[in-house]
Amino acid sequence: MLAVVRFLVFLFCTLIPFHSLHGTEQTVKIGVLAKRGAERVCQQWQPTADYLSDALPGYRFKVIPLGFDEIDSAVQESQVHFVLANSAFYVELEKRYGVSRIATLINQHMTGKQTTIFGGVIFSRADRDDIRDLVDFKRKSFMAVDARSFGGWIMAWREFDRNHIDPFTFFSRLQYGETHDAVVFGVRDGLVDGGTVRTDTLERMAGEGKIDLDDFKILNQKQDEEFPFLLSTELYPEWPLAALQTTPKQLSRLVASALMAMDEQNPAAVAGKIAGWTIPLNYQSVHDCLLALRISPYESYGKFTLTDVVIKYWLQTVLLLLFLIFIFSISSYIFHLNRDLSRKKEEVDELNQGLEIKVQDRTKEIESLLGREIYLREILQTVADINELLITSASLEKLLEDSCSRFVRHSYYDFAWVGLLDKKKVAQVFSSDGEHLLETPPFDPEDPEFPFSRSATAQCLIQNTTVVQPYRTEKPGITPLHNGKLVSGLLWVIALPLRADHFSKPIGSLSVYTWREQGFEGEEISMLEELAGDLGFAITAYGHRQAVAYLESERTENYEETILSFANMIDHRDTYTAGHTLRVAHYCQLIALEMGYDEEEIEILKKAAILHDIGKIATPDSVLLKPGKLTESDYDLIKLHATAGFEMLSQVKMYHELAEIIHQHHERHDGQGYPIGLRGDEIHPFSRIMSVADAFDAMTTNRIYKPRKELDEVLEELSSLKGIQFHPAVVDAALKVLQDISIITSIDQLPVTELERKRFAYFFNDKLTGLYNENYLQIILQNNLQCFEYTCINTFHPINLQEYNKRAGWEQGNSFLQKFAEELRRGYQDSLIFRAFGNDFIVLAKTHNEIPRESIETFNSIRETEMNIVVRHVDLLQDKAYTMKTLEKMGMMAGWGQQREGGGDVREPLT
Repeated sequence: MLAVVRFLVFLFCTLIPFHSLHGTEQTVKIGVLAKRGAERVCQQWQPTADYLSDALPGYRFKVIPLGFDEIDSAVQESQVHFVLANSAFYVELEKRYGVSRIATLINQHMTGKQTTIFGGVIFSRADRDDIRDLVDFKRKSFMAVDARSFGGWIMAWREFDRNHIDPFTFFSRLQYGETHDAVVFGVRDGLVDGGTVRTDTLERMAGEGKIDLDDFKILNQKQDEEFPFLLSTELYPEWPLAALQTTPKQLSRLVASALMAMDEQNPAAVAGKIAGWTIPLNYQSVHDCLLALRISPYESYGKFTLTDVVIKYWLQTVLLLLFLIFIFSISSYIFHLNRDLSRKKEEVDELNQGLEIKVQDRTKEIESLLGREIYLREILQTVADINELLITSASLEKLLEDSCSRFVRHSYYDFAWVGLLDKKKVAQVFSSDGEHLLETPPFDPEDPEFPFSRSATAQCLIQNTTVVQPYRTEKPGITPLHNGKLVSGLLWVIALPLRADHFSKPIGSLSVYTWREQGFEGEEISMLEELAGDLGFAITAYGHRQAVAYLESERTENYEETILSFANMIDHRDTYTAGHTLRVAHYCQLIALEMGYDEEEIEILKKAAILHDIGKIATPDSVLLKPGKLTESDYDLIKLHATAGFEMLSQVKMYHELAEIIHQHHERHDGQGYPIGLRGDEIHPFSRIMSVADAFDAMTTNRIYKPRKELDEVLEELSSLKGIQFHPAVVDAALKVLQDISIITSIDQLPVTELERKRFAYFFNDKLTGLYNENYLQIILQNNLQCFEYTCINTFHPINLQEYNKRAGWEQGNSFLQKFAEELRRGYQDSLIFRAFGNDFIVLAKTHNEIPRESIETFNSIRETEMNIVVRHVDLLQDKAYTMKTLEKMGMMAGWGQQREGGGDVREPLT
C-alpha cells in the first residue's frame, strides 16, 4: 500500500509538475491550532510543511499558528488552504464551512507507542486529600485550556455532564489558561484546585523535564490496554488535517498522498512527535459529544421555529397558495358574472316597465350584449387554445412563439409579444411575427433615457401589475419596433406581468395590442391575467425542469467518479490484485476482437472488466489482505463480491448492463458457478469472456501458496476446461490470441515495502518475541528457490535453556528469549529474523554476513544467564536448494532435538 502511495506521489509531483510549467511557486498555508503557543506550533509543524514542499514541487507550504479565537475567521475568510485543529474544531468547521478531512495524524509518544485516538485528563495535586472524585470539586476552582479546546475542556465537560454536574454553577471559579502548559503549571503551583488537559500533555511535559508526574493525581481515571496515556474521559479520534472548500481537489489529493507516505522516522514526523498519517477516521463520536452538550454547531439543535416549518413544508405551502389563487380567480370571475347578471336583471326590469317605449333601445342593447358575448367567447377560445399549448409544447421557445401566434388569430388582436427578463432587462423576446418587427434586445425598463421605459410593458415590469393604456397616443419608439407603421391602426395595449405566482417578482411580460375601439373588457382582462399567470408558472416550471435535469446529470457523473475511485481503492488495498483489473481488461479486449465484436461493444466489456472486482470493497481486510491460501469460510466471503458489485452499480441507470456482466463473471458453463448458477448461453456473452480472462491472469501470476504456471501449462488447462468451466467459443478465441502474450513474471503476492512486510507479518508473527515465525520462514525459503534474494543463513540455539528453566523458572526463560530476540533485532536490522522450532533463532540476510560466536557472547542476555549458544552459518549461494527440512536436519545433527524444552511456545521437530 505504501509503495503505491509513494508511486502516485512521485507520478504527480515529479513526472507532471503542474506549477513548474509556468515557472511559479504557489504558497499553500496550513492553519494549525496553537494549543501550546505559536512558537511551539512552528517548531512542531514547520518541518511537516517543509516535507510537503519537498514532496510536491511547485508548492511552498507554510504553517500559520492560529489561536482558539482566530481559527474560525481564518477558515471563513479562506486565509488558509488546510487546517489542522482538534476534533471539535473540525466538526464545527465541517458543519459551518464544509471543510473535509483528508488524513488523521498518528500520535507518537516518547516511549515509541502510537495512537490515532486521544482523550482528556482531569487532575489535581497529589497532596490534595480532599479531592478524590469529580464531586469533590464542588465550590472549588478549576482551570481548562480554552472554552473551545476539545481535549483541554469539552471532553472533561462531557464527563461532568455524565455525572449530572453543571460545571458552570458547580465550581467556585472556572477559568481558562489558554495553553495546556499553563493549566498544568496552574494546578502544580496551587493557583487552582484542579484542571484538565488533553491526554499525553502530562507525559510530554514530564519527558521535557518541566514537571514530575508524581506531583499529580488523576481523577475519574479510565483504563484502556490499547491506549498508552493517562486518561479520564472517553477516547475520540485524533486531530484531522482538513481541506477548505476553496482548496483545489487536486492539491488535496497530492497532500493526502504525500502525508500517507510519511513514515515515523521522517524528520517531519519526529519534529511533530507523530508516527505519520493515516486515512481519515470516523468523527461521529465527536458529533455525539457536541450534540450532548448542545454546543456549536449543535447549539440550536431541537429548536423548532416558523422558519423550520416553512423550509420543511414549502411545497405544501406553495401548492396551498396556488390553490387559493385559483379559488380567488374563480371567485372573482363568478363575482363579476353575478354582478353582470344583476345589472342585466335591472335592465330587464326597466325594459318591462317601459316595454313599448324602449323596445327599440332594448333590441339594440341585446344586440350589443350578444356581440359582447361573442367577443368574450372568442377570448375564451383563445385562452383555451393557449392552455392546450401549455400541455403539448415540446420546449419553452416553441410555447411562447406559438402562444403569440395564437393571439393574433383573434379578430381584434393584431400584434402580441413576450419579453423575458435577465438581470432586470428584457433580454429575450418572442412575437407573433417571429421577432421581425421588434428591435434586438436588451431593453432596459428603468432607464429614463430609453423611450421603452415609458411603454406599457416597461410600466408593467416596474410596477409588477397589469397596465392598460391607449396605444394610438404612444409616441414612435416607445414600443421597440423596427417600423411602427407596420402595425398601424392599433388602439389599445395591455401589458401583463409573467411570474411564478401572484406574490413573486416578474420574470417577463406579455403585451397584446388590439384595434377594438372600446379597448379591453373587464372579464377579458381577468382571463388574460389568469392566462398570464399560467404562462408564468409554465416558464418557471421549464426552468426548474432544466435545473433538475442538470442536477441529475451531475449526480450521475459524481457517482461514476465515485465508482471508479472505489475500483482504484480495491487495486490499492490488495497487493496481489494491483494491476489485475487492467490486465483482465486487456485480455478481454484481445478475445473480443478475435470473436468479432465491434469497438463500442468492446468498450463496454473493458469498462466492466475494470470494475469487475468493485464488490471487494465489502470484503473484510482479514480476507482480502490474507497472503496465504483461503479457507472455505474465507472463500465464501470472497464469493459475495460479485453480488456486492452488482448491487452497487445497478443503482445507476448507465451501469445496468455493466452490473449484469459483473454479476455473472464467476458463473460456469456447466452451471456450477456462482452466485446464481447459470449455465451455457444463459450467461451474458461478455461475462463468459471476462471469466476466461480473469482465470488466465490468476494462473499467470505468483501467489504465496501457489506459484504461477508457465504459459503453455495455462493454455493447456484452459483447453481442458473447455465446455466445463468456460464457453467453448471463448476458449477457442483465447487460445489463439493469448498464445503469444508476454507475461510479466515479476507479479506476485510477496511484500515489497516495509509496510507490506509488516502487514504480511500480521499472519506470521511469533507472539512471545515479536519475530517472524517458522511458517513465514518456510514461505521465504520456498520463494528464495526462484529469486535467490537471500544469500546466507545464521542459526542460534541455546543448548542449556532447559537447565536454566528448571533453575530460574519458565518466566525467566521467556524473559531470556524476549531479550535475546530484541538484541538480535537491534544488531541485525537489515536482515529477517525468525524464531523457529521452539527455541531456535534464524537470521536470513541478503548480503553475505557470517556472524561469529564471539559477537553473540557480548549480548547482555547471554552474560546475565550464562547461556551457551550453538551458532551455525549456511552459504545459500553454494546450497541454493535450502529448505525447512534441510534446516530441521541440521538442527538435529547439532543435538537440538535432545533439548527442545524452554520458555515460550515449545514444539517438537518437524517430520
